[in-house]
Amino acid sequence: MPRHKPSNTYILGMKKNEVWYKAQGSCATNRFELLSFQLFEAGVVTLEELESSNEKRTDFCFYTDSKEECARLTNPFPECKFQVVEEEAKDWDQWWRDRAEPVAVSPRLWVRPPWVEFTPESPDAVVLELEAKTAFGTGEHDTTSSTAWLMEEIDFKNKTVLDIGTGTGILAMFARRLGAKLAVGTEIDPFALSCIAENFERNGFKTSAAVLGFLDVFKDGVLFDVILCNMIRSELWPLRDEIEELLALGGELIISGQLVSEKHYVLDWFKEAGLSVASEKVSGEWWSVRAQKK
Repeated sequence: MPRHKPSNTYILGMKKNEVWYKAQGSCATNRFELLSFQLFEAGVVTLEELESSNEKRTDFCFYTDSKEECARLTNPFPECKFQVVEEEAKDWDQWWRDRAEPVAVSPRLWVRPPWVEFTPESPDAVVLELEAKTAFGTGEHDTTSSTAWLMEEIDFKNKTVLDIGTGTGILAMFARRLGAKLAVGTEIDPFALSCIAENFERNGFKTSAAVLGFLDVFKDGVLFDVILCNMIRSELWPLRDEIEELLALGGELIISGQLVSEKHYVLDWFKEAGLSVASEKVSGEWWSVRAQKK
């Protein structure tokens, strides 16, 4: 799954301090995704995206526990015009928990934190209890939401599903709730596996069926009726041949995590592979697609 900025989260797990140093800056909205990667590479732990009245500008901030660290992280980015202020320390864990709310991922899928009670109005809604911890994917990102939207177009009854880069397991669990008889998730991050297992158990599944490794962990001849892949293109591209081999004839493939400006790469691949586009969804700068193998 795409590994971008954590959405609307805060510094968790930092040592207790009497004062935090808050660095607030801004950039052009079309620059924020790339800039967030650069900030994380520099050592920023978590970004908070702030509300702004200017749709062409994104305001954001991050926190550190020392003035020196704040200066080290802000100096390489003069274009952000960071302003640094001191704030009285607060219990960020409790602050975040108090403000956590259920997330409407798609028309049928809701995600709620374990400590938040929630009953949806629709009787056919799926509610998953989820806590990200060390894995990525709580349903708030556009690409996860779009994947769930496209999944609702598929009849999952008794189908086998492969969720590549399963993260928290949210999409694999949704597939199971929609009727899939098996939903296998792959993950290359060993620290995510315990989180995935906990999430499946928390939601009433005996096992997660998650495997550690790349797609070569599957034996020759293994086929899936549905394959889900929510990854940016640089991560997806080396997997194309294996995805084609693992998708059963007549099977459905959902690709997400692609920039709208780069969708032609995927469409060209589909044309070469004999995959026909069934539906598409655009959310912000992200494009997702459901295709069928004829």
